[in-house]
Amino acid sequence: MLFRLKVYLQFLWNSKNEHGVHSPFVFLLVTNCFYNRENFKPFFTHLETKTKKGRLLNKLFHYFQFQEGIYLSENKKVIPSIVDFIYIDSSYLQANSIELNSIIALANNNTCVIFENPHYSKATEMQWKSVVANSNFNVTIDTFSLGLAFIRKEQVKEHFTIRV
Repeated sequence: MLFRLKVYLQFLWNSKNEHGVHSPFVFLLVTNCFYNRENFKPFFTHLETKTKKGRLLNKLFHYFQFQEGIYLSENKKVIPSIVDFIYIDSSYLQANSIELNSIIALANNNTCVIFENPHYSKATEMQWKSVVANSNFNVTIDTFSLGLAFIRKEQVKEHFTIRV
């Protein structure tokens, strides 16, 4: 519990809103998606939109119009070909050491890799830090409840910590 409090306070200290973002891609994502106040209907019928994290996920799905993706959890590992999004559940992240090369092989320039609760424990935090440091992911965004990683080859490598 003390770990999560310490990490959250560090997040608040380092986080920014749309005024601290100088990347056009991330600025548009923050202003048109994260801070969009519209109430979207659930993108998928089973998507929970009553929690803050659920609403943020729903906004992401509407903003990017994801069609096909992978949901990695402890009991489910379905791997199709190239996908629009890869969602990695916090229980899967905590129980397994993620293999970034296998995830990168499934992704293209427009794929969004979503990490649930990257600060849940020391183990998940270390895995998230390895994603941020990985040279294949040029854009990483930390919203505390979700970590987003994009390959975006046309952009310089940069990490953003955004208050949602």
